[in-house]
Formats: sequence, C-alpha cells, structure tokens
Amino acid sequence: MGMCLALHSVSDKNIANILASPALIWRLLAAEDPEIYIETVKENSAGFFARLFGKKNTDTEIVVPDLDFVEGENIDDDLDKSWHGIHYCLNKTEYEAEPPMDFITLGGETVGDIEVGYGPARLLNSETVREIHQRLLKITTEQLHQNYDPDEMNKLDIYPNIWVRDDEEGFEYIEDYFENLKTFTANCVKHKLGMAVYLS
Repeated sequence: MGMCLALHSVSDKNIANILASPALIWRLLAAEDPEIYIETVKENSAGFFARLFGKKNTDTEIVVPDLDFVEGENIDDDLDKSWHGIHYCLNKTEYEAEPPMDFITLGGETVGDIEVGYGPARLLNSETVREIHQRLLKITTEQLHQNYDPDEMNKLDIYPNIWVRDDEEGFEYIEDYFENLKTFTANCVKHKLGMAVYLS
C-alpha cells in the first residue's frame, strides 16, 4: 500500500487543544471512532501508573470529549504517494527546506508521540497555512516541471522512487496532486484554518 500523506483541516483553537492533550488527535482524525481515543488514553495512563506504582490503572472511566468544529474544519484529503515528489519539486531537497515550505516533510508542531500511521501527526496553524497557500499560488506548472529531475530524485531516493521508470507520467502524477494540495489549502485559508499532516 505504501506511505500516503494525509491532510486534515483544523482550527487554531483545536490545534491548541490537541497539543495540550495529544490523544485528542484521534477526535480529529477519527471523530466517528471514540474507541481509538479511549485506547490511546488507557495506554498512556497505564504506562504512567506502571512507572509510578509498578501496576496498571484500568479502573477509571474515560470520558470521550468532542472537538467543536467550525465551518470548513475536519475536511480531509491526501497527496497519495506523490508527497515526496511534490516536496522535491518545490524545494529541490530530500527533506529539509526553509519554513514554511518544509510542511510536507518536517514542518509544524508534532503531536506528542501518538502514532497515527507512520509516526505522529504534525499541526500547522492558520497563519502558516495562509503563507503556504500564497507561495503555492505563485508556483506555475512550468516552474514545478523545471525542478523535476528523475535522475537526481532517484539518487536521493525520493519516495516512491518511480521517477526514472515513469518519466513524464511521474511528473503528471505530481502535478495532479499539487492541484489537490492547492485546493485543500484554499479551503483552509477561506475558513481561516490550519491543517494536520501525517503519513498513513
């Protein structure tokens, strides 16, 4: 199946709530599945009590909170497996980039150590997403294509490393999901929202 980069719109208020209580990330990413939140809280609580008393605390009833969503929030999309190729074509780097254009690979605030796929989610506030969107709007397809270098991408092992094999079809894949990305960030900006990003 591979690693796909998922996107989720989220308000600055809920970003603050989630960073203060990382298990709440599941109330955003899996709002219809309270059990995953409960299990995460139990695991964290058990780990704490085991360290403190040498035993697990499983008796406490866990209340499942809801996040209050505003218009445009809790919308999800993804970049499929094009994410690393998009990052490369935006920055000509493997992972590093000047913020906020490292948002695909490294940017944002990490949500504790809650594994939501391949590692924790990262949160970017509304101001950062607005800046990202403004920068994306200035990048033409031609500019993106100028940075598309299958041989160099192969050397850097840019995931999913199909670029030499697929050549121009590989760029078309990047281009399609780049448009998805701009549409997603446009919705976030319209509603003054930030976003969560994570590999799943």
